[in-house]
Amino acid sequence: MKKISWLILLLMASLFLSGCWDRYDLEERANILGIAIDVVDEEAENFTIPEITYRDKDTLAGEEENIYKLTAQLAVPGKIKLGPEGGGNNTSDKTAWVVQTAGFSMKDAMANLQQQLAEKLYLGHLQIIIINEDVAKIGLDDINDFLKREYEVRRTAWMVVSTGKAEDVLRAAPPIETVPSLYLSDTLENALRFGKLPREYLGKFWIDLADIGIDGVLPYVKLIEQERILVNGLAFFKHDKMAGSMTPFEIGVFLGMKEKNPGGYGMAVSTDDGGVYILESYQRDSNIELKIKNDVPIASITVEIEANVEEQSNVKNITNRKIKEIEEEASNVATKKYNKVVKKWQESESDVIGIGARVRAKYPEYWQQEVKTTDKWAEIYKQMTIEVNVKFEIIRTGMEFK
Repeated sequence: MKKISWLILLLMASLFLSGCWDRYDLEERANILGIAIDVVDEEAENFTIPEITYRDKDTLAGEEENIYKLTAQLAVPGKIKLGPEGGGNNTSDKTAWVVQTAGFSMKDAMANLQQQLAEKLYLGHLQIIIINEDVAKIGLDDINDFLKREYEVRRTAWMVVSTGKAEDVLRAAPPIETVPSLYLSDTLENALRFGKLPREYLGKFWIDLADIGIDGVLPYVKLIEQERILVNGLAFFKHDKMAGSMTPFEIGVFLGMKEKNPGGYGMAVSTDDGGVYILESYQRDSNIELKIKNDVPIASITVEIEANVEEQSNVKNITNRKIKEIEEEASNVATKKYNKVVKKWQESESDVIGIGARVRAKYPEYWQQEVKTTDKWAEIYKQMTIEVNVKFEIIRTGMEFK
């Protein structure tokens, strides 16, 4: 009797077990690894918008007509190299499939892309989103809105801005690499590890956009010889629109004021005796002090850098006096360069180091009475005084010391 009762109980319990009712096998998914977004020039590119689009020119309702060309790189199941024994001599043509479409919005373009595929689109493995510079200057609001709504998209994916066509960057990979999207993602991860880039993943960029008084940055890349990617700096934004770009050295300036380590970028200084020294930062510390004077905020930024002498020319040995001279010269050179970069950000009204967020936190009454809106802050930020003072300390010379 007990056995029968337990059997009935198990049968009843099974009714409440749903199982994997919504699962998809790997072969039933179109796994997107990378997306490139450009602006379509229908006449120049001889590219036609698919008829299946759910939007047309009559539904724009006064919106600016910008048509996205979306290039998606999909993984070919079973062909991606997973180790030294896997993949064989597969090239990127065999391991990844590139599909293109267009649309009036990201949702529109993705709907058109789905129409071309038998498998369900899956964004859980998305590694990188490449935005053409022209698209970034128009604004990323629509793109960000789509990606945020797609719960499958990982916040640790990379979003980058390209100087040329985004689709060309997406296809780029050296002959030894099998999946271009993974190569691009690895390139950025290594740049982050070597101190060449800040940790500006997709999720961090969204946090900066949502925060009041701070603007976002994204890696700025350039294609070289159709197979290599140059980290060409950082694209900085005013709200969701690209306002300008930094050079690779200016990334070091940004990292210094944000207290990001390790160093990553060197700086050359020369002394009166003809010696030339390459200094590379080892540790950075930054302090931002704020004051309100005559209803206008004033910022003073002190950056302290511990550095190593990585290279020297025209010098046989180094003394305590010479170290002091190098430190003083490096501090002067860096202070000028840092202030120049800050001025560049101010002219573009891009508050990438978050001065506004600090003012809002320290002086909430001032913000409520005098600032109120982000547009008003942009005006104040552009005119306010921001002074940067850089102090170098050499901790290792790597040379004969006397």
